[in-house]
Amino acid sequence: MKSDNKGLANDLSAAILSKLHGLNAKSAKKLVKSVDEVSKDIVKKFTKLQKEEENEKEKDAKKAAKKAEAKAHKIAKAKEKAAKKATLESKIAIVTHDAVVTPKAKPVATPKATPAKKAVAKVVKKKSAPKTEVAKEAETVGEND
Repeated sequence: MKSDNKGLANDLSAAILSKLHGLNAKSAKKLVKSVDEVSKDIVKKFTKLQKEEENEKEKDAKKAAKKAEAKAHKIAKAKEKAAKKATLESKIAIVTHDAVVTPKAKPVATPKATPAKKAVAKVVKKKSAPKTEVAKEAETVGEND
């Protein structure tokens, strides 16, 4: 038995024996012997259970890693399939003389509004025609939904 386990067994037997008193020497000797044996058995079972729990945790960690790896592999496969599909579509577009479809089209940059254009936009918003009663009712119905 390891020194840690021996120390634990000694502590356990000492705790048990401290509660027991009032026996003669012959009976006390038998009792001490049996308590020492039982405390050693308890410590052995305790360490065995600890090792089993550690092994179970390791197995769970391995399973989780395996699942994560499988998920990553599945995602990579899907991306590869999408890339192959895009390549095939672009090749077909070349053969059929269609416009080549780019997967990610960049938005066209709009020119920045000058201060004069901003002022005109504000004036136009202010001078908008008054809303009719039907339009007002439609807005209130839309807000209530």
